[in-house]
Amino acid sequence: MRVKVAKNAGFCMGVRRAIDLVLNAARDRQPDEIIHTYGPLIHNNQVLEMLETRGIRCLANLEEVEKGRIAIRAHGIPPQERKEIKEQGFKIINATCPRVARVQGIIKKHALQGYDVVIVGDDNHAEVIGLKGFANGRARVLNKREEVDQLPEMEKLLVVAQTTQDERAFKTIADRLRERYPGAKIFNTICDSTHNRQEEVRALCDEVEAMVVVGGRQSGNTKRLAEIAAATGIPTFHVETAEELDQSQLQEFDLVGVTAGASTPNWLLRRVVYELESIEPPGARPLARTLERYMRFSLQSNLYVASGAGCLSYAAAVLQGIKPRLVDFAITVLYVFAMHVLNRYADKAARFNDPSRAAFYERYKIIFFLASVGAVFVALLLALSGGVGVFLALLAMTVLGLLYSVRIFPERWLRFVRVVKLKDIPASKTIFIASGWSAVVTLLPGLRGGWNLGWSTLFALVVIFILVFVRSALFDVMDIQGDRLVGEETIPIVIGEKRTRRLLIYLVLALSLLLLVAPSLGLATGFSYLLLITCCYMGFYLFVHQRELLRPGSLRFEGLVENSFYLAGGLAVIYQFSVGM
Repeated sequence: MRVKVAKNAGFCMGVRRAIDLVLNAARDRQPDEIIHTYGPLIHNNQVLEMLETRGIRCLANLEEVEKGRIAIRAHGIPPQERKEIKEQGFKIINATCPRVARVQGIIKKHALQGYDVVIVGDDNHAEVIGLKGFANGRARVLNKREEVDQLPEMEKLLVVAQTTQDERAFKTIADRLRERYPGAKIFNTICDSTHNRQEEVRALCDEVEAMVVVGGRQSGNTKRLAEIAAATGIPTFHVETAEELDQSQLQEFDLVGVTAGASTPNWLLRRVVYELESIEPPGARPLARTLERYMRFSLQSNLYVASGAGCLSYAAAVLQGIKPRLVDFAITVLYVFAMHVLNRYADKAARFNDPSRAAFYERYKIIFFLASVGAVFVALLLALSGGVGVFLALLAMTVLGLLYSVRIFPERWLRFVRVVKLKDIPASKTIFIASGWSAVVTLLPGLRGGWNLGWSTLFALVVIFILVFVRSALFDVMDIQGDRLVGEETIPIVIGEKRTRRLLIYLVLALSLLLLVAPSLGLATGFSYLLLITCCYMGFYLFVHQRELLRPGSLRFEGLVENSFYLAGGLAVIYQFSVGM
C-alpha cells in the first residue's frame, strides 16, 4: 500500500517543549527523587508509561505527596491552583505552552478592564479550564454557532479560542458573535501548528482514498483532525496504535493518508505507517513487492549498511594508494554487522525510534545473535591471518564496541557522576560509531603491512570518520524523540537539532575542501578528486531531509543515505581501473 504522511504530523512545539523540560528535570534528579506532573503531561498513554520508567509520574491531587517538584503541563492551569501548589511548598516546573500562556495573558488583561470573556472551545478540556481561571469568574465557553443566541447582553466582550480548535468552526462562531456584539474584541488564538495541521489534512484528503489519524482518544486536537477528515467524505480511521488498524477494511485502498495529533510521538506514527505499507492492496505488482521486501530485509538486518562499510574500506584503500584486499572488505563487513546487531539489543531507544526494526530483531533474536557472534569469530580469524598486531587491534575494538552499552561502573556512582556506561557519555554514540568504522576501515590494512601508518592513512581515517559521522548524526536527528525519552544524550540532544544540521553541512564543506587539496599535499591519490562526487551526494540527501522531500525514517530515505557508501566504493572501482592500480 502507498502511504502519504502529513508533514506536520506528531508532536507540536508546546508538547515537545513540555516533555523536554520534564526530561531535563528527570535527568538531573537524585536517584530516589520522583518528578510529578500536575495531571497527565500529554494525552498519550504510551508516552506516559515511558515517562514513569524515567521517574516521572502523574499526580492526581496534591495530597499524594508532601514535597518535591511538580510540572505544569502544556495545557496550563488556573492561577488559583498554581498559588495552592506554591503555598504547599512545591517547586514548579512551568511547562505551559507559550501560545497557551499568551491566551492566558490576553484574558487576564481584559478581565481586569471589566470585559466578559467568551472562550470558543471544549468546556471540559484542560486548557479551557485553565483559561477560565484568568477571567475572574466572567468566562463562558461555547463551541457551536447556535449557542451564541443563548448568551446574555454584554457591554464589553472579549472572544478567544482554545489553541487547538477547528479554525473554520471558530471563524463561523466569531462572525456570529461580531454580528450580535459589534464592539467585541476577537482574537484568533488558534496556534499556527493547529492551523497548519488542519489545513494539511483537508488538502491531503483531496489526494488520498482514505485517512488514518493516529493519537490518543482523549486528545481534543486529534479527535478534531479525525472529524475534519471525516467531514470531507473519505473513510477515516482514528487509531491509538498500529494494533488497532483494521487490515480487512484498509486493504481495498491503494493510497492512504496519515496524520497524527500534537501529542503523538514519532515512533507510534512510524509503526502505523510501517503496518500500512505492509498491506498489499488488490492488483499489487508481485515483482515490485518482492524487491521492496528484499530491500527492507537488508536494511533492517543491517546487512546493507555493513556491506556499505565494506565499500568504504575499498574506497579508503584506493585513496591511500593501497591495493584493496578482499580480506579487509570481509573484516569490515563482519565487524560492522556484528557491532550494530549486538548493540541494537542493548539499545533501549530502538523500540521507539524504529519499532518495525525492533520487532524484526525480536522475531529473529536467536538467529541474529548467533550470526553476529559468528561474524565476530570469523572476523578475528581473518585478522589473525594478517598478523598479531591486526588481531589484537580488532580484538580491542570489538571489546570496546561490546562494552559500549554494558554497565562498567557501579550504580552508586550516579550520585557523583552521570556515567555508568560508555553510552552515558554525552554525544558519544555518533563519535564511537564513526571512530570504530574509520579505525577498522583504515588502520587495520595499514597494520597488516607492519605498522606502516603514514599521513595518507591519517587523512583517509579523517575522510571516513566524516562520512560516517554525517550519516549517523543525521539518523540521530530523526531519532531524537526516542533518545530523549530513554535518556540518551546524542549530539542533537546536546547541541540541538538546528545546530546539528548546520554542523553536518559544515562538515561536508570541510571534507570537500580537504579532498581538493589532499593530492597536491601528497596526502591522497587523485581519487580524492573523484570522491568529491560523494560530498555532492551527501549534500543532496541533507537537502532532501531538510525539505522533507522523502519521509524521514522511510525505507527510501534510509536507502538514500546508506547509498553514499556504495557510491564511494563504486567510484573507487572506476578510478582503480582507469589508472591501472
